Amino acid sequence: MNSRVDSVAVITGGTSGIGWKTAELLLESRPDAACALVDVNEGQSGELIERFGQDRIRFVQSDVTDPAAVNAAAAEIEHWNQPINMLVTCAGIHIVGDSFEYPSEHWREVLSVHVNGTFFWCQAAGRAMREAGGGAIVTVGSVAQDFGFPGRAAYTTSKAGIAGLTRVLAVEWAPARIRVNQVIPGMVETPMLQRTAAQGIVDLEAATAEHPLGRLGATGDLAEAIVFLLSEQASFITGAQVHVDGGFRAQRLA
Repeated sequence: MNSRVDSVAVITGGTSGIGWKTAELLLESRPDAACALVDVNEGQSGELIERFGQDRIRFVQSDVTDPAAVNAAAAEIEHWNQPINMLVTCAGIHIVGDSFEYPSEHWREVLSVHVNGTFFWCQAAGRAMREAGGGAIVTVGSVAQDFGFPGRAAYTTSKAGIAGLTRVLAVEWAPARIRVNQVIPGMVETPMLQRTAAQGIVDLEAATAEHPLGRLGATGDLAEAIVFLLSEQASFITGAQVHVDGGFRAQRLA
């Protein structure tokens, strides 16, 4: 174990997109921190391992929907580096479909990854944080949780569920000095967005026009907000929803 490390972040869905960028920024800005990237595949984790070394970053293959696998992964991470005192729940999927015909297996899969996966990891990491004397959790929502996007019943419901869970845990776990906040992205240039655009589900030009700042979000935009919420500079912020959406919500509500 690297003796400099005194903070460990777990980032689910951390081998690509927002999770990967958050790990990169956290490691660059916090020499005392290490990151465990929890995902079903290695993705881009090798690039960060090569840059920062295995004392500071590790890929942990695990299914966020399986509580036994989550607990085993948490134990593996604690054996590697202690204490776990930061968690970012980025793991996500997006399956679009007509609500009249939406398959039940897709409904269960989307809610399981987002709601169950977030809760199981909050439980596992939260217990470690309680023992360590506190910590910070950032969940990842979506502007979809506040609006009626056709064909996205499962996605929207799951993200709204994460919002409710964030508020409950922020209040319930405050005495344990565990802060819980949510970032709410607009449309962000991630591999997931590129896949939905390629499938004709999202029109990128129209999506860009929905953001008053005139562009889609970058993964770095979200990473900056997440790393701030994990930091001591945000020590009096809990139960908050931070919209990192280029004005998307403000325009929709205008």
